[in-house]
Amino acid sequence: MAQIEEYNRRKSKSNSSKKTLRVDLTPMVDLGFLLITFFILTTALSEPKVASLIMPKDSPVKTPVKRNATLTLLLKGNDSIDYYEGDTPAHELIKHCSFYDLRSVIQQKQQKVGKVLGDRKATVLIISPGDSSTYKNFVDVLDEIQINDIQHYYVVEGK
Repeated sequence: MAQIEEYNRRKSKSNSSKKTLRVDLTPMVDLGFLLITFFILTTALSEPKVASLIMPKDSPVKTPVKRNATLTLLLKGNDSIDYYEGDTPAHELIKHCSFYDLRSVIQQKQQKVGKVLGDRKATVLIISPGDSSTYKNFVDVLDEIQINDIQHYYVVEGK
């Protein structure tokens, strides 16, 4: 408990004596540190969340994909992306964007697919990470796939 210590001052010109109070807060500080330690030790730290990615084995059977519903993303270094519509590149049709613009590129493709095929969920993404791309870039693309509700996407070796 806190203790109150009284000290007598010398008597001043008046006959009344003044007493000063000093409260010892050491036990209160100890209690504060005990509470902080208790809450730190009993709080569950957030566990890292892992995205599960199941890659199928290679098979000779090819999956048919409509070319007008396909958007191919080529992940490059320095957080940049080259992309083109369809599954085979024509050098004059390859466009460039950053990860900040990727969402709008995907949404524009979904709108085109919705107009042509009647269902925007038929959009297919082909992701091709390059040698200079990073794992963070790949995870960012997977996040955009989840945000834009892309049902079909493929990961292929770098082209």
